[in-house]
Amino acid sequence: MNYALVPFPTFSRESDYAGRPDIRDALASRHRNIAPNAIGNLELLNQVAETLRDLPWNFAVDHCHEQNGHLHLAVMAHDLGRNLDVGDKMNAGFFLQNSETGDYETLACARTFRVSCENGALLECEKGQSFTISAADAPPANWQLKIKDIIDRSFNGDGLDVDLARFRATTQQMVITPYEFLCHLSAQGLIDDDEQSDIQFAFNDAADFTMYGLINAVTQVAHGLRSNDKWARAFQIERLAGEILRGDHNLPTLYPVYSR
Repeated sequence: MNYALVPFPTFSRESDYAGRPDIRDALASRHRNIAPNAIGNLELLNQVAETLRDLPWNFAVDHCHEQNGHLHLAVMAHDLGRNLDVGDKMNAGFFLQNSETGDYETLACARTFRVSCENGALLECEKGQSFTISAADAPPANWQLKIKDIIDRSFNGDGLDVDLARFRATTQQMVITPYEFLCHLSAQGLIDDDEQSDIQFAFNDAADFTMYGLINAVTQVAHGLRSNDKWARAFQIERLAGEILRGDHNLPTLYPVYSR
């Protein structure tokens, strides 16, 4: 179910966001079965809200979804952004994924939000930009401090400038063999056949044949997965977009990708 996170407004043009219940009230009134090695969603959200209130930015919730103990939250700062291109602004953001049942890892990381397409990509490019707990690991005693540190880094102007430079570099990097690049991702099991086809279509449709265009196509497919309530998979794809930005999945030198 989609929730609000009071006291922060929800950033959406969808009218059905109006009047949604506050997620912390909903969790506090519900019996929850928290796995031994998991962190409770309510405890995480309390830490996030407390940290955000101490920062000098105007925050809005991009989305807040919780179902059967599985939480996905993304927050952006309206007034902390950089102009990436004409009509294309990149805002600083933060992402949180958690499973009280221990079905998948806890992940907190920086997330860019592009206003022009209402979509984002998870960023773990720099050391300290993310915090992960495997579903099999016990949470560290100081996880609250680690979450606070990730949020502080996510909404740091200096860090945003570094991320902006990375994105700008991809606008100058032409992708000569997009089909082969997507086959490369598929061969590693990072995307399935339908996702490969959808990314290829979005890439061709936008006619931006740069690495930036390819990353945008990946995040567009992630956005569609969220719209179809495939939340966990959507954020695996968003994370993939950040990994592509980081250069984790570059083609072997056999396949040419060159800079303008």
